[in-house]
Amino acid sequence: MKIADLLGVVAVFAIIGYVGYRSSRQVQSVKDFTLAGNRLGRIQVGFSMAATEFGGSSLIGAMAYCYAIGVAGAWWDWAAVPAMILLGIFFAGKIKLPQMVTVTEFFEWRYNRAMRTLATIMHLLATATQLSTQFMVGAVALEGVLGIPKMVGLLISVAIVLLYTMGGGLIAVANTDVVQFIIIVASLFVALPITLYYAGGISGLSELLPAEFLSFGNIPTSTVISWCLFCFFTYATNQHYIQQIFAAKDKATARFAFLFTGGAYFVYGFLVAVLGICIAGLLPGLSDPNMGYALLIKTYMPVGVAGLVLGGIFAASMSTAAAMLLAASTLFVNDIYNPLLLHGKKDERAALRTIRIVTVVICSLSVSVSLLMSNIIDIMYLGGLFYSTAVFFPLVIGLFWKRATAPAALISMISAVVVGLVSEFFLAGQVPGLLGLPSNVMAASTSFILFVVISKLTPPPPEEKIAFLQTASRK
Repeated sequence: MKIADLLGVVAVFAIIGYVGYRSSRQVQSVKDFTLAGNRLGRIQVGFSMAATEFGGSSLIGAMAYCYAIGVAGAWWDWAAVPAMILLGIFFAGKIKLPQMVTVTEFFEWRYNRAMRTLATIMHLLATATQLSTQFMVGAVALEGVLGIPKMVGLLISVAIVLLYTMGGGLIAVANTDVVQFIIIVASLFVALPITLYYAGGISGLSELLPAEFLSFGNIPTSTVISWCLFCFFTYATNQHYIQQIFAAKDKATARFAFLFTGGAYFVYGFLVAVLGICIAGLLPGLSDPNMGYALLIKTYMPVGVAGLVLGGIFAASMSTAAAMLLAASTLFVNDIYNPLLLHGKKDERAALRTIRIVTVVICSLSVSVSLLMSNIIDIMYLGGLFYSTAVFFPLVIGLFWKRATAPAALISMISAVVVGLVSEFFLAGQVPGLLGLPSNVMAASTSFILFVVISKLTPPPPEEKIAFLQTASRK
């Protein structure tokens, strides 16, 4: 790698580190660390949510998928658009409840403490699984451009993210995400015209690639529907998105975060898809498509530009990893450590120390997952089955339907996980008929039916379990 490119990457790290350091000086309490004092504005919340979502799966994973099937792989990113728009209109204002720190806290308010603990444990397992994709992104980039072994790259990525995340909590995450969002988008706009030039433009691509590679219909409709459901489940239930909603200064700002990200995703998904098929035309026959973008940077990007584009990869991975790590730490401290170990006693110093310890533990688990699985999209999908699909209906329906009950929530959550995993490994795409549907479709259908039916068959919830929703809706 040229010195100019190396300096470009170092400059990206330096800017992000400086912003994180300046932000960390604003942290005076656990609330500042976890929710930025509930004072984030539109630019912070909107750019932060977009940067969090523009991570390893949507960048490297989507490019690898487009490398394999063509421009239709854009649907992996575009599936997020309807979810973001609809959740912004109907959900964001509803879930922004006063005094709520974590999304799993809702399960105690609405159902009982056991449900909260179960949801938290499931969420932590899913986060550890999904976080591994972000570390893999950094490792892939380092191996492809600098030739550093993947294991070494993983350790470097972990070290960087740990230092960055433990600096200033959500204030630092949000402020650095503003910078990282700009870097990510700018790197794609710089890389695309250069790549298209070497590929000979659209006409050149049509000669290099099979005709179906340029068709947006080159993918089963059932797969696109499955991805759309995955996005709905993920964005409505994951702490690393919802924590930005809780931290927004008001409900209008919270809605803006989803709507802005949905609009930005349409443009982002198109840029990623075109780059993916360009890589297929310029670098055919790769044994590991996840290496495609890094090899494109190494082979075709001019001196100096390569550093910016590589910095975009790191910005994408770090923004998402930081949000996930903070979410996992907040979940453990707020939903397990404080209520079960401290029994509600306030200890600011102990809580902050515990957040940092949990961050290290979650990183260690995620590295283990990274070594076991190599396909980025598969890792994201499996992580979603652990948590998002299972809790989506108890959360969303519980916000709107007074008749939803705790037994129904418990049974539907457990059943969704069991059905989802059985379907993923033994049924989906392997057997004909309904049983061969995508695993998250099977899990979601099971969860919805059981949740509604059992809620109808069990006694209605106590008045205090729904009163807080009515009070919040008037604020």
